[in-house]
Amino acid sequence: MEATKIETRLELDYLAREVLRAFMQGEPMPLRANEIRERIQSLELSSGELRALLLNMPDKFFQEERRWQPLYRKAHRNIPVLALTERIIRAVGAPVPRTALAVELGAHLRRSFEHYETILPRLAQSSETLFITRSGEVGLREWLFVPDWIEPIPYEWERAEERERAVHDALFYNDLKWDEVERYVSQAQGMDWTRPETALAFVRQLGEPVPNRVVGFLGWYFTLDPDPRWVYPYDGVALFEAIYQSDEWVWGSDGQWYPRAVAEQWRERAKAQVQEWLQEMPAEETQPLELRPDEVEHIVANLLKTEGIARASKLLEELFEVTPKSRTFREDLDTLVNALWSDGRLVWFGFDRFGRDEDVPEYVRTVPSVFEFPELPDLRNEEGDPYDVLIDPEGYPKTLRDEILDVRAQDVLDEETPAYPDQIPSAVRIVLRQPHKDLGTIPMCQIPLGFLPDEPFLQQLTFIDENDQPYEVWLNHETRLIYGLFDKFAALDPISGAIFMLERTDQPDAYRLRYTGEVDPLLAISPARYERLLNLQAQADALSTYHLLIELMRDHPRGADFLTLHNELNIIRRTRREQTASILSAYPCFELHRGSPVWHLKEDDIGKPITKKARSYLLG
Repeated sequence: MEATKIETRLELDYLAREVLRAFMQGEPMPLRANEIRERIQSLELSSGELRALLLNMPDKFFQEERRWQPLYRKAHRNIPVLALTERIIRAVGAPVPRTALAVELGAHLRRSFEHYETILPRLAQSSETLFITRSGEVGLREWLFVPDWIEPIPYEWERAEERERAVHDALFYNDLKWDEVERYVSQAQGMDWTRPETALAFVRQLGEPVPNRVVGFLGWYFTLDPDPRWVYPYDGVALFEAIYQSDEWVWGSDGQWYPRAVAEQWRERAKAQVQEWLQEMPAEETQPLELRPDEVEHIVANLLKTEGIARASKLLEELFEVTPKSRTFREDLDTLVNALWSDGRLVWFGFDRFGRDEDVPEYVRTVPSVFEFPELPDLRNEEGDPYDVLIDPEGYPKTLRDEILDVRAQDVLDEETPAYPDQIPSAVRIVLRQPHKDLGTIPMCQIPLGFLPDEPFLQQLTFIDENDQPYEVWLNHETRLIYGLFDKFAALDPISGAIFMLERTDQPDAYRLRYTGEVDPLLAISPARYERLLNLQAQADALSTYHLLIELMRDHPRGADFLTLHNELNIIRRTRREQTASILSAYPCFELHRGSPVWHLKEDDIGKPITKKARSYLLG
């Protein structure tokens, strides 16, 4: 990777400083990008932006097995303490707290951090390259104005030219010139430089960026004493600390103090550079995901505190920068799903979805009461026989035996035993009946086994309609219902019979639910007809199924199919297929013409008992 552009180096160093400090929070260990992001949320960097920053600053960071570390941790295990300390501070570009340094030193040199926390003050005070403030911040002496080599004796301090020579010598050895400091000298006159707080007062008065060495020079220059017995009063560390401890100024990696407001500008310019890098960044060469136990614990703990269903595919992208385009996506998704499933504290809701048990709406756990079959009124004829009889299916006409197996006739709590088809189709036709339209449900009897995932018994799926509107639905294999389409079905005009196509997609838990705009003519119900059925519903408690069918067929003078009659009958009162079929087959007033599926009402035969043939098939 190319070296960072010099024009944005100051800004990028500031951003990198915050990232390096994130590594110093907690135990020294490699971190994934998502773990770093959690520690630097105030920077508002996306995973991609953070990765672009880390990749383009190889002088500060390196990556191994999808985890990042500061480059200073690559130092040899036998590196001297002072050298490693200096390397850490130089990487950060700002003072580092003694405790944070001690933890890094202890981890790298394999000794307790308490040992280094104890020796660091003495080490820094005696070092030619380090300093330590009273508050325990360790920095580099090169940031200070250092006149330590100047002694009172070689100069004749009473003479102005000797004092001037000492000043120029001090400036020279600190990479400064009189021309650079002269204007600051005129502004600093009259201030009490024996007090460290004067440094802060001076930069406040100045109101612009200023090198710390200049501030240190002023503190030294205005405390020079012509007395040969001069006691050196200059304390560059105290001057530095006075400014550093204030919230008004920020330390730059170029050795200057900047007003705090500049930090936000640095951040924005650095992020702009990072955005450029992000656009140019090549695809990441990844290794298969390996999860540490503490990472699994962290993910699970967060999900247990979060409402709603989480998707492992999104967690991969947010936490590990793995997208569906990544080479190892499928393998990594399996790794994460297996880890979450094996942990056992989260509930698996199919494919890559996990959550808490309380995230499941209560209504998807049960069959709505409207689908239950009520007890029929015990109404009998003059002979004392019940009107509503049941006969063996062998007593049905052959065409009727086929029709009761039609999935359009079946419904929840009244369906055939599910079986796997010889071949799983890629699309399934669904015809919407009442009350499913009003409840936003789909009965599983219209969907062959294997078309939807078999496990777990309760799972969440995504249905995408013809307008690309997604719906998060719940599939319950125990109740044999799909829930969650109330909004979709409420917008439909057809009361009953709307035809949908449910189609598979490349995503295992996503399906296309496309409304065709067509209506099944056998299940269609007009608004006027629906009103008539609701009126009959109000009288149903006093009517047998036999009498309800007579009322229905009187409204169909040209006859009606079994599916039509059974659908309308179920709007009035929930009725099983076998009950409808038995009554149509048993009573002579209901006639099925040869070769036709249409039933007709014979008014003259109303009131006659069941046929002799039907009596031989009576059940119960």
